Amino acid sequence: MRGAKPIRRKKVSEEIVEEIKRWIEQGELPLDSKLPSEKELSDIFGVGRSSIREALSMLAAARIIETRQGEGTFVRKVDLSDYIHPLALSIVAKKEQTLHLLETRKIIELGTAELAALRADQRDLKEMKKALIEFEYQLEIGETGVDADFAFHRAIAIATKNPVLVQVIDNLSPVMKQSLDYTLYQNMGNAAKRKSVLQEHQEIFARIEKRDAQGAVASMRRHLENVKQKLLELKE
Repeated sequence: MRGAKPIRRKKVSEEIVEEIKRWIEQGELPLDSKLPSEKELSDIFGVGRSSIREALSMLAAARIIETRQGEGTFVRKVDLSDYIHPLALSIVAKKEQTLHLLETRKIIELGTAELAALRADQRDLKEMKKALIEFEYQLEIGETGVDADFAFHRAIAIATKNPVLVQVIDNLSPVMKQSLDYTLYQNMGNAAKRKSVLQEHQEIFARIEKRDAQGAVASMRRHLENVKQKLLELKE
């Protein structure tokens, strides 16, 4: 048709990048594992070394791999901050990896909910309430509410009076916000689901406010399990 743009075919190096990323995603190349040599990769893909070098350069620029002098090329031990890099993000933002993060959150946040219920002072409760009010407002105007959602969970961590737990949440913040945004986005256009998420947060707060440690843990567990269930219901 007139005006149609020609279809851009992927370069060989880009296809190699996608395949190596798939190896990493599926655990065929675990973190800190050594990649095959240039010659071996050239034989595996049946391409010249120039294409292999270009692909490796792209992966290195994305901070997915690194070259160690005298040792070879390795899959990087990914820092949490790497998750905000666009290419690295394409590896971690999929549903399976979001579920992995959810498991991590469950281990951490059941504990923060319990300790917050035991240790929160009035200032902590005020910060949680403030985040909830902002979360409700963001949902009402059609936003995902990701920043307010994260602020609520961070306020719970602060209420534990344990600076290590706060640091853990802060270290997780880039990838946690990405995960929250991903899950909250699925509720866009569904008033019932958005209301349900808000109520789950309000229930967690109510239990913490009442100093009900077991109830806070149960409410947090229920919230995270509901998030997991919604993720499992999503199509790839």
